[in-house]
Amino acid sequence: MKRFTALVPLAFFAASLTALVGCSSGTSLPALSGGRTFEVTLTNLTSTADSSGQPFSPPIFVTHDATTKLWELNGTASLGIQNIAETGSRAAQVSALQPLASTSVLSMETPLSSPLRPGASVTVRVQVDAAHPYLSHAWMLERTNDAFGGQDRIDLFHQEGTRTYELVGLDAGTEVNNEKRGFLGSLGGGNARDPENGLIRLHEGITGRGDAPLSWSWGDPVARVTITPVDAA
Repeated sequence: MKRFTALVPLAFFAASLTALVGCSSGTSLPALSGGRTFEVTLTNLTSTADSSGQPFSPPIFVTHDATTKLWELNGTASLGIQNIAETGSRAAQVSALQPLASTSVLSMETPLSSPLRPGASVTVRVQVDAAHPYLSHAWMLERTNDAFGGQDRIDLFHQEGTRTYELVGLDAGTEVNNEKRGFLGSLGGGNARDPENGLIRLHEGITGRGDAPLSWSWGDPVARVTITPVDAA
């Protein structure tokens, strides 16, 4: 299975915005003097000729300072990331970030109220400034025990031109990947937990060890993120 880094841009070129299926909503603070605005487009790449793909849960996008971290590879998932990765709910992550809105968080965007289907895209506008230069985001691969995707601390304030990233599927390490009915809401019959107490790592995809069909698996990259400046630096 081919792997790509979740953080290194693969190309520095302008890309067209396709299949826009939602608009931004959320909470934002006014940009400080010298702030910048960017359009961020997330595209679900999981649909292939031999795969039905993975819907993404409605994502959360946050711009913030260096003290804020949504997640970290080889780190322990926060309650917010656990809820995103296991249930697709961003409510706990929103609640954790809201008290930081006057200090370390500049803007928070929560587009869509339904899943982002394979092949579809959603675009949001975010603000950054010198004190809050970073973008982070997260969303669940819904037909899994605890798979998610996103980026952590992308420096937008110093970005020049359009950048495109291709992202891998991540495992939150919070629930065993048993792929069983009763533990996967997508299979019906409940969404029980099988705790793992592990670390965030690359996800192996759907293996067929349980009840989930292999057609739900994927090859990386699972998503493309294109970030385009709206205002000049």
